[in-house]
Amino acid sequence: MINKITGEIKINEHLIFSPMMTFEDFKETPFYNNQDGIRVIQLSDRQYIDGNEYYVSFFFRDDMIYALTLICANVTISEENEMERKELHDKILIDSNIESGKEYSWGRVTSEYDARSNSSEIVITYKR
Repeated sequence: MINKITGEIKINEHLIFSPMMTFEDFKETPFYNNQDGIRVIQLSDRQYIDGNEYYVSFFFRDDMIYALTLICANVTISEENEMERKELHDKILIDSNIESGKEYSWGRVTSEYDARSNSSEIVITYKR
């Protein structure tokens, strides 16, 4: 899923996030569609990473990648059972030998549930 040493995550052959990715780098990908580097960018199509299907969104801060979120879309989960998706995200990280919340030299990966929005996601946050 994510290279724990480098912080790279390959979405597909055209889009590989790394701690040093800039908004200018993103503009060179086929996913650039006149988005600005200020707002959250969500890829319009689901992406397959290591056999799982994800909604992918990300944003830049000062033209550098700051955070990337993945929401697993393998299963349909009702709104009242969103915690099941959190458990699925936990399992994906465990299966990838990634400890949620652990600090790496490049940033950290967490599995989060937000009760206010009733949503869960895997969050990759890069250090600046």
